[in-house]
Formats: sequence, C-alpha cells, structure tokens
Amino acid sequence: MSIVAIVASPRKKGNTNKIIEAMAEGAKKNGKDVKIYHLNALTNAKGCQACMACKTSVGCAVKDDNGEILKAIRDCEGLILSTPNYFGEASGQFRLLQDRFYSFIGADFVPNIEPKKLVVVVSCGGPAAGGDALADKIEGSMVKYFKFEPIARMVIPNATPIDTVANDPEILEKAAAIGKKF
Repeated sequence: MSIVAIVASPRKKGNTNKIIEAMAEGAKKNGKDVKIYHLNALTNAKGCQACMACKTSVGCAVKDDNGEILKAIRDCEGLILSTPNYFGEASGQFRLLQDRFYSFIGADFVPNIEPKKLVVVVSCGGPAAGGDALADKIEGSMVKYFKFEPIARMVIPNATPIDTVANDPEILEKAAAIGKKF
C-alpha cells in the first residue's frame, strides 16, 4: 500500500475524519492506494509494554490490532497522522499507537524503518496556537527519531462543532491538495 492514514479521533464522522477522507481522495487521484485506520474502532490495542523485544529483532512483539498498523506503516511510502488536540496533547488512542513506534528504533537507537513522507493533522476546539504546538511535537518526533520527511500539515482551529470541516469547502480542498502531494 502507498499511504497509511491514522484517524485518532473517537468520532468516526467528525472533523479529523473528514480531513483524512479528503486527503485520501486527493492521494487516490494521484494514483496512490490509501488505507485508513480508525484507532477508536480497534478492539485490542495496547501501548508499548517495554519488553525490549524490538531491540533484538525488527518489529514489535505485542500481538494486537496495533501490530497490523505498525506493519502497514513500515511498508508504506507515506503516512498521515491525525489527532484532535485534547488539553494540549494527542488523544489517548493516538498515544497508544505512538508509543509503539519505539519498535521502529533498533538496539543501537538508529531507525530500522525507511523514512516516509509525512503529513500531520490536528483539529482543536480553540485557537490555532494549541494545535500548532501539538503538530510541531508530533512532526518533530517523527523527523528526529525516524527521519520522516514532512510534506505538509493542517491545523484546524475552532473545530468544536462536529461538522465544521464538512461545511467548509476551502478546508476540504486544501486537504485534497495535500493528499495529491504524495
């Protein structure tokens, strides 16, 4: 698969999901395959167990729904990470997966994953500053630890109503244009 998109919002039809759908459509128009994962729909998802098995072999030893996502990320060429901003942090669903990215680092603390093109999406109920700070944090860790290449980001401020994005064609067009960058 070409592009993996992570939706870490608990709302399946909310603002974050609408942005990801528009980005996926843009990527598909550019000939890319896109797989969207809704983290809130996982029934068996754990965070890192600190077992260190990933330091003696490539990959995470924990067998759960996040394992499939980690494999898909390892195999893709581009990654879209999206989360709502909750109290200045990513959603709990996002953090469970993000902690498992530890398996992308070998025992020598060198990445054992090929760099990917990266897009970060953050929706927030308040001003853009909080979303920008969270996007910086997520993007920064993906660049610092895994050498991913940021190609775009979207921060959607004041997105409290569940249909904020669905009712804004400009946001959807911008998201589709970002998807075409893959």
